[in-house]
Amino acid sequence: MVNEKELKVIDEISKRENVTQRELSRRTNLSLGAINIILKRLIVRGLIKTRNLNPKKVEYIITPKGVSEKATKTYDYVRKTIAMVSLVKDEIAKIVLEEYNRGQKKFVILGESSLADIIELALKGFEHKRVENVEALTKDEDALVLVADKRIVVNGFRNINIANRLSEVYWGVTDEEK
Repeated sequence: MVNEKELKVIDEISKRENVTQRELSRRTNLSLGAINIILKRLIVRGLIKTRNLNPKKVEYIITPKGVSEKATKTYDYVRKTIAMVSLVKDEIAKIVLEEYNRGQKKFVILGESSLADIIELALKGFEHKRVENVEALTKDEDALVLVADKRIVVNGFRNINIANRLSEVYWGVTDEEK
């Protein structure tokens, strides 16, 4: 299985024919020496091959085995990402359900991030709306504001910063410890 650095190199080779080691170094933010070692390792493993264009220029070509490894690694990454989104959504759903059971019936999602999208998925079936910024909140609502960004501070409204809460749950970090 390819590691992250090897995957970066394979990905860059797949994007562009006749890429040089210097270009690979620049595009992947890896040193020229690291690129040289990674390329040799990928060649030995049969994931890429070389073709001499002239005595000083080499072309790197991804082999079918290299394409397969890249596809497998990409699939694994997507699968893990979906699993993480599902875990986060479930954690948010727990928070929302606790509030609902305490009598909270309306919710407002504050933010335009990917986390706000996940919060919206967790609120399926609950009365809610979504706003982009604090200024869009109205005082006459009896809604709990679910904040999707650690940097946003909401005063004058009952709120839960979901980003902060998830930090506590998954990493054991509170704002006081930062």
